[in-house]
Amino acid sequence: MSISFSGVGSGLPIDEWITAFVKIKQDKVDALSKDQENLQKKQSTLNTLKSEYNAIQSSSLKFTDSLMGPGSDLFTKVSVSASETSVVTATVTQYATPSAFDLEIKQLASSTVRRSDESDVWRDSSKKLSDLGMTAESGNFEINGATINVTKDMTIDSLIYQINNSSTAGVKASLEKGRLVLKNRDMGDKEIVVTGTDIVGDGKNFAQLIGFDNNDADHLTQGTNAIFKIDGVEKTADTNSLTSDDTGILGLSLELLTTTDTDPDSGAPIPVTIEIERDYDSEAPLTALQEFVDAFNKAIADTDSSTDSGINSGTQGLLYGENNLVYIRNNLRTLVTAQVDNSGIYKSLADIGISTGDPGMSVDADTTKLVIDKDKFLDAYERDPASVKALLIGDNTTGTQTEGIMQKMQSALKSAIDTSGGYFKARSDSLTSEISNLSETIARKQDQVTLYQEQLTKQFNYMDQQIAMMNQQFSQMQQQLASIGVKVGSSS
Repeated sequence: MSISFSGVGSGLPIDEWITAFVKIKQDKVDALSKDQENLQKKQSTLNTLKSEYNAIQSSSLKFTDSLMGPGSDLFTKVSVSASETSVVTATVTQYATPSAFDLEIKQLASSTVRRSDESDVWRDSSKKLSDLGMTAESGNFEINGATINVTKDMTIDSLIYQINNSSTAGVKASLEKGRLVLKNRDMGDKEIVVTGTDIVGDGKNFAQLIGFDNNDADHLTQGTNAIFKIDGVEKTADTNSLTSDDTGILGLSLELLTTTDTDPDSGAPIPVTIEIERDYDSEAPLTALQEFVDAFNKAIADTDSSTDSGINSGTQGLLYGENNLVYIRNNLRTLVTAQVDNSGIYKSLADIGISTGDPGMSVDADTTKLVIDKDKFLDAYERDPASVKALLIGDNTTGTQTEGIMQKMQSALKSAIDTSGGYFKARSDSLTSEISNLSETIARKQDQVTLYQEQLTKQFNYMDQQIAMMNQQFSQMQQQLASIGVKVGSSS
């Protein structure tokens, strides 16, 4: 609330006095607001660090997810090969089990096709249905239960558009060699049923008028199911794109391209050999390790700057004095340089090329930052991938389960990022409470300043009025005394 003071009666600097008095109290409120702003900055910094420590956790989980089964195994990749890629192509997921089998393709799946009678009218899509003999103004017919409305003035192009845009007809219409052709969108031994009850011309419904009721070989080619054998066991499918449900082999998909050849002498089929293999993969772990190292370095660097005492840098971090955060940071740093007890040949991250730098590096180098020697990692992985895996996610080859670096990292992070009682949750809740309490205090103190300002204004205005009245009375007295010859000193 802004109040203006004039001191009109007394001529005194009342406005300046009140402003000075109010400022003393307002400065205390402003100091509280500054404290609140600092708390908000602390909370924002904490939230950023929480996200960064969560990123370390997420990157470590990419490794330990491998313990959940082959579908999540970061350390191996599955490949599949076919002896004749012109006959079949194969793809696999991580869930596929190493295996080999013979595949014989006896018949490909195909779609049912229905053709109309041949007519030159079908060669020009701009022709109207009346050119085909339709005389009724309109009528309906059905394709696989889907109703198609036709009129005698409808063009062939419009008819095809309506059929192709039906969500339930399940066919694709086109013009081929003077005929209207319907082809099932799905493959397999499935019917195309075209019916109609409305008479549209020459005493016929539309299906009869154009020859869709004819089931001879010239008008109808029935679709077929794919027939194939896996290791001698015959199977069928209504598609040439076989999933694991069709093949019965988890994680394997096949695209059948043609039937398998037969021996020219015996006539016996020549099967295609499909082989699924699982091999150690160095690329995926290396990529995941780089992600882990980047997340780790980011969190550690930002923690260091946020908790800096300022003695050397000259700038004190917003979270200086947060000893629990420093402890978490130090614990993680210890873990990435510690030895791990396992049966493998690699006992530390440094053994596989992950360290704080070369032993001979400059003393000015950042020794808190992890770096990856990719060549050393690849050499270590090629030499003994099982030991690299054991170092990172544990080992039970000796009958006793041991934890790897990533499990230890997740356990250490729990005290920081646990959503129910971790450091970041508890500290953020505490700051939220402090900020809320300060907001109430600031609002109450600000009201007091406003009230104090109003009280001062009333008091000084009253004083100003009294001085003005006294000046007026003194002036009148001077005039009265002067009228009887008494001279009084000036009132100014």
